[in-house]
Amino acid sequence: MSMIHTLNWYRRHHVGHPDLALWPEVTALTREDIVLAGESMSQLARAAGTPCTRVAEAARGSWSSVLGERYCAVIVTAVETVVPASRGADREVWVDAELDGCEPLADSIRMIGRRSSHPEVPFVVRPSRRSGDLRSVLPGDVVPGDLLAFVVVRPVALHDIRRRSRHHERLY
Repeated sequence: MSMIHTLNWYRRHHVGHPDLALWPEVTALTREDIVLAGESMSQLARAAGTPCTRVAEAARGSWSSVLGERYCAVIVTAVETVVPASRGADREVWVDAELDGCEPLADSIRMIGRRSSHPEVPFVVRPSRRSGDLRSVLPGDVVPGDLLAFVVVRPVALHDIRRRSRHHERLY
């Protein structure tokens, strides 16, 4: 009986969430939230505002630990606008955090706070270091106000990711 329990646990936690290794050791992923050391990231964002960040110990074997970092961070940011694909240009999601102030892991970007049944489609997440730099797959029904959470390789100060009105990508 314990072998079946172990296999079911593994399937739920790793097969159902193949990106779990990117997240801190104390992370639980649900269909609509990320719980970090018992704290809901969507509730944190609603209470503290966005962007917001939490630091936690990096999982063994994660990018952070491979790079020699003991800690990583989880950032929650709000979608400001969604630009549909047109004439060869990718769909874009603009968020209220300046992503050039951190090192987001594109494969870890997830929508939280609500459940979506729409198929996932590729997006470019902006603003980032260079236009088109940060690509991710998100539900096709992402709208302004939705929350996105992701892992950054190294902990980052909140003032480094706060939205600036004069970010070079926002000026054109």
